[in-house]
Amino acid sequence: MRQIVLAVIAATAIVGLSCSPTASSIYPMSVGSVWNMEVLLLSGTTLAALDTAQTGTVVTTAVEKANLTSGEEVVKFKNEVTTHIKTPDTTYTNTTYSYSREAGDWILSYSDLSDSTADTVMVTTPSVGKTWHQGTATAEVVGQEDVTVVAGTYKGAWKVKLTVTSGGYTIQMYYWFAKGTGMVKMHWDWSAQGYSQTYNQELTSATIK
Repeated sequence: MRQIVLAVIAATAIVGLSCSPTASSIYPMSVGSVWNMEVLLLSGTTLAALDTAQTGTVVTTAVEKANLTSGEEVVKFKNEVTTHIKTPDTTYTNTTYSYSREAGDWILSYSDLSDSTADTVMVTTPSVGKTWHQGTATAEVVGQEDVTVVAGTYKGAWKVKLTVTSGGYTIQMYYWFAKGTGMVKMHWDWSAQGYSQTYNQELTSATIK
């Protein structure tokens, strides 16, 4: 499970801008923009209150435009993830890069400029029931609802369910996307064999160029 958690944190480069967005994109990609998110992971047995296992931050920067080796223009994102593990008391920072572009009805993400197989991370025009594959996971738009995070309240955010299977376990993760803002929150709960985890990641602030 720890591998799943760290992979989720490191892969999250879909973020937002403000509570009063002026753009119409569900996935803004303005070069020079910076987004900040906070992460909280609670864990414990199902017989007791969950305790804090990890905290962290995710800082994502739209660095520059680039081109894939196949020629398509993309935006390069720098993702700086700082994670503090409670036991043992350890803090570390990991920096990764990803590349994204809008292609028709989809937002595509690449691991590097020579990547020939993109992951679909979001649909450009969400509608209830819309589905796609994200690697081996399945994503589905399940509705709209208001969501409140540290950065503010976002009205009518699109809620996406991502079903992930790993190590024989299935986890349903939920993402909230605000039009003109991007992803403002991610949350999941998981329990198995007397053990439970709750993960929450939400937008705290952003600067959009």
